[in-house]
Formats: sequence, structure tokens, C-alpha cells
Amino acid sequence: MNSNEKYFVSLISSYLNNISPDAMENIDWQEIYRLSNIHNVCAITANQIMMLESKNQPEKNLLSKFRQKLGYTLIDSDSKTIAINDIKKMLTDAGIDFLLIKGAILRNYYPVKEFRTSGDIDVIIKYADIDRFRQIIISSNININDDSDNGFAFDYDKQHIEIHSTEDYDHPYFKNIFDMCSNNGYEYFIDDELHLLYILCHIIKHFNLCGAGIKMFMDIDVIIRHMADFDYDKFIIKCAELHIETFAKASFSLCNYWFNTPIKSEIDFNENEEFRKLFEDEIISSGSFGFNKRNLGNYYINKGIGKDGRNNFSAKLRALLALLFPSKRYLQNQCPYAKKHPILLPVAWLNRLFDAVFKRKAHSKSTIKSIMNTNKESEQYKRLLNELNI
Repeated sequence: MNSNEKYFVSLISSYLNNISPDAMENIDWQEIYRLSNIHNVCAITANQIMMLESKNQPEKNLLSKFRQKLGYTLIDSDSKTIAINDIKKMLTDAGIDFLLIKGAILRNYYPVKEFRTSGDIDVIIKYADIDRFRQIIISSNININDDSDNGFAFDYDKQHIEIHSTEDYDHPYFKNIFDMCSNNGYEYFIDDELHLLYILCHIIKHFNLCGAGIKMFMDIDVIIRHMADFDYDKFIIKCAELHIETFAKASFSLCNYWFNTPIKSEIDFNENEEFRKLFEDEIISSGSFGFNKRNLGNYYINKGIGKDGRNNFSAKLRALLALLFPSKRYLQNQCPYAKKHPILLPVAWLNRLFDAVFKRKAHSKSTIKSIMNTNKESEQYKRLLNELNI
């Protein structure tokens, strides 16, 4: 990381540790603002910057932009709280079991919960209840803008709500997640250790797609700080059972290195400088979900690069084949009839091919072009994923 990126991380760290940030000379505040935007943490950096003496702050116009972002975040937080409560009431009134996950819960663990931004509100309900709740939303004159067999999404009072079924999981371990949680009526609650495990699996999912930003590692930090009696060794055994031990250890060590997170660090990043640089640079440069650096074409290239780690013609061919022939689970999710009647999987494949050629022609061409134009950077990303064993 360069000096601006290091200072950006230090601002986040000071917030998580609830302390005033250190001042630093020769900071490119425009770059700090850009990084704050792509990681969706402007309210946090703005709050920390305003603790500095005026001589150490950005120039007036840029400082005003930081303050505006903070204000917008507070307004959005109020809207999010209202939306969460309204959705909870809709589910309770319908007699549907539900579980809030990720940002909707983790925001309460942050030093100032209003500063924890999120692009959506994630709710898990049982697969058997998906169709019924979908009809409730439709009958409420709310437009569904993303729909599949395993869930759907809609906008409510300027908030994006994602309803996930129990079939939509990041790791098979969570297939019966309701059985792992406690409940009060129809609302279920996940304990912190299980939530931390869930977050780690979710970050891995994003790394396997396009990437993960600093906010996901901030979530790791606040969960750990929230637990009074976290048993690290016992938790790592559980991670090993899920085959995510290497990633968990690396993530915990990075959080300790960046944020002084009170957790054991098994990797000395001062000695493992090359790995640290690879890990840090990927997170910082990619933005919230990696889209600042890569796209769908990069995702398929990542699937296509073989054991030799080279992004050559063979890798691009394998990427194109992965694009052309998606997994059975993907087809069944997109075409529910193929889930109910597996014999119709070839029809689902033809249906997807038709949509790709005639309905999403521009998007398909863009993805193929991206696959063919990817370069050595993809090899570096693959190397990181290999190092993390994901």
C-alpha cells in the first residue's frame, strides 16, 4: 500500500478503536475521498477527519463533501431502521419465520451504528415460505426487481431488500441455519460465533466472484470485539471442518495487523511481506465488492486458470466453456421448473442461451470481450486465492 492507502486504513482503525486519529503530512485528501467512496465508508472517515486540527484537515470544499456524505449516511440509516422494522412486521403478521443477517445486525456492533452502511438488507426465510411471501409483496403493490427460485429482491422506502431462502447459502454448513439459531416468536437470532463463521464464508464467496472490500473485514473486527469469551482455538477447529481454516487465520491476522483487533495473529505480516502486499492491495484497490477492479469476465477467467496459474489461451477457453455451461445448481435456481423436474435441465440451458443471445446480447458480448482481454493481473489474483486456499 502507498502512504495514502495506509492512512485510509489508519482512519478506519482509529474509528474501530474509538480513538482520535493521528495527523499525517502530505496526504492526498482527494485520494482518501475516492477510497472512502469505493468502499462506502465516507461517514466513518469524515467523522475521524473532523477530529483532526483544522490545519491537518482537507481543504474547505473537500471537507464539505465529506460532511455531506456523513449527513446522507445518517439519513439513510434512519430510513434503513424504518424499513427493517416494517419488513419484520410484515413477516411476523404473515406468520413467517425469519432471520436478519449481516449488516442489519452488525451495524449495532459499530462504535456509531449509523455509520455502518450497506447496499441492502438481508433476510433469510425458509424455502417453503418463499412463494407465499413473494405473493404478499406483490399484493402490497411492491415491484420485485430480482427474482429466482431461491429468493427475490425489492426496493422498499429507498432501501434494497434481499429475501434469501434456506436453499441460498454460501456454504452447505448453513443449509439448516434456523436449527442453529434461537428465536423469539417468528424472529430468529444468530449468535456471534456462528455469525462470524457465516461472515467468513460470505467473504470467501465474494473473493470467488470479484473481490471483497475493507468493510467486510471491519465486520470481522466488530464481531470479535463484541464477544466476551471467544475461544479462538475452538473456533479454528470449526473453520477446519468447513475447509476455511487458512482463510480464517489470514483474515484474523490481517485484522490484527490493520485494526489491532483483539485476536490471535498466526501470520507475521512483517516477515510475510509479499503475501501481505498481495492481500492488502487486492482489498484496498477493489472497492466494496471487487467491482472497482474486475468484472464478470474476470470471474470466469478465475474459474478457467488452471494449476499452472497462467492466464493463457487454455484458461480463456475454459472460462468461455464455464460461461456457456453453468452449473446444475445455477440453472435450477434461475429456472425453478428444472429444480422440480431435473429432466428439464437441457431446456433450462437452452432458455438461458436464448436469453444470453437475444435478451442480454450486449452484456454477453461485454463478458466475452472481458474474458479475452484479461491480462497478467488475473494470474496475481488467482495466486492470492491459492494462498488463501479458496
